[in-house]
Amino acid sequence: MRTATPRTARSAAAALAAVALLASGTACGSSKSSGAATSKNAKAAGPLNVWIRGAGDSPKAYQKIFDAFTAQTGIKVTIGKATLTDFETALTAAASAHQLPDMVVDDAAQLGNFVSQGIVLPVDKAKFTGADQLTDQAWNSAADLKGKTYAVPFSAQANVLLVRQDWLDKLGLQPPKTWDDLAKVAQAFTTQDPDGNGKNDTYGLAVPGATARGYTSWFWSTFLYSAGGDFLKADGGKFTATLNSPQAVSSAKFLEDQICTAKVVQPSALGDDTTATNKAFQTGVAGMYLTGPYAYATMDATAIKGKYTAVAPPTGPSGTAGTLAEGTDIFTMADSKQDEVTKLEEFMVTADAQKLGMTAVPTATIVRLPVNKTVDAAAAHAGDPRWKLAQQVYTSSGHYEYDNAPNWTQLRQKMSDDLNKLLSSCGDVKTALDGMNADVSALLRQQGVG
Repeated sequence: MRTATPRTARSAAAALAAVALLASGTACGSSKSSGAATSKNAKAAGPLNVWIRGAGDSPKAYQKIFDAFTAQTGIKVTIGKATLTDFETALTAAASAHQLPDMVVDDAAQLGNFVSQGIVLPVDKAKFTGADQLTDQAWNSAADLKGKTYAVPFSAQANVLLVRQDWLDKLGLQPPKTWDDLAKVAQAFTTQDPDGNGKNDTYGLAVPGATARGYTSWFWSTFLYSAGGDFLKADGGKFTATLNSPQAVSSAKFLEDQICTAKVVQPSALGDDTTATNKAFQTGVAGMYLTGPYAYATMDATAIKGKYTAVAPPTGPSGTAGTLAEGTDIFTMADSKQDEVTKLEEFMVTADAQKLGMTAVPTATIVRLPVNKTVDAAAAHAGDPRWKLAQQVYTSSGHYEYDNAPNWTQLRQKMSDDLNKLLSSCGDVKTALDGMNADVSALLRQQGVG
């Protein structure tokens, strides 16, 4: 969440703005929710205007790719906006004013929302140069409910577990492989002074549990998947909420136990976003953290470099391996210079461009895992085994969310609000998830897919 972090749910205000835009039919001229967006398809009269959801050094990394593209084609590219704050709100405003950029690089979670608004153009994979070099897993995440492709995948990722290796060594522990192991290590990190400072000031698990951007649900999802559960069940273009299944209940109960009973998470967890949670792990407040491999660069820039290890997320009660998978997609916007945008998209998924995105700016790995199957993640990072692990976890147990729902971010935000309320009150899990399931079912009906 989605910072250089994962892709994640947007604020309620952004979701409401998108819904209002859809209802008003002002997305882009005559564009409707049917996806009947248009393209100028004209020869570029000026630089391509590209908006990027990213901050920090991310724009520098994208610029490296754009400069290489310009050197090869002569087509110039300008980064019109690069931010993590209210990015989609700004995009909605640009659509309403008929001032959309030519191309947008954003979380894959926005696909259904953009398609519903009619502000993106479909991708013809049959005519897309290099389409066969991209993984099926990545392409599938860029398709709508009917299987029509509306984006080009650019980057992939799946959550891994970061663990303080020095704390494990001091306490004579091994990295956790199961939920039971995770609970035991978290308890030890909280009660046995793993940093040796003689103070009771450490915790086992760093949790980004804030409702903003849907972080509570985002974090829970890995436990949900490893319990064998899921948010929804898809069937013929419709969805059924499955949030009160036995698997969902067990996963939420496990998380609640860590927060309410064992008390092994940082005290501010339910108000912390990923920036604050990164700091909790970086500064030795907490010793474990479920997050994406983009965090390697973030953590390696701090004093804990070399002091932590990365392992696969622990398996659930039935031995299921599951974790959250996410992606970054490239969207061709309505009324864009489509021919030139397509050339840029084709370039961005070449092996050379993917490697640039992984290594050109070490502090900003904008390509976390390559979508181009000819690129080896570990080799691109000088054989770093953490990237081999990340690739294995993504391939073998990564689960994408339902990005092709008309407004997945709205659904995730609601789940986050409900789950955060449960964890804050330490209430009855089954009752809370029954309510969450009813809330999400109502939203699915409102979106026309329930």
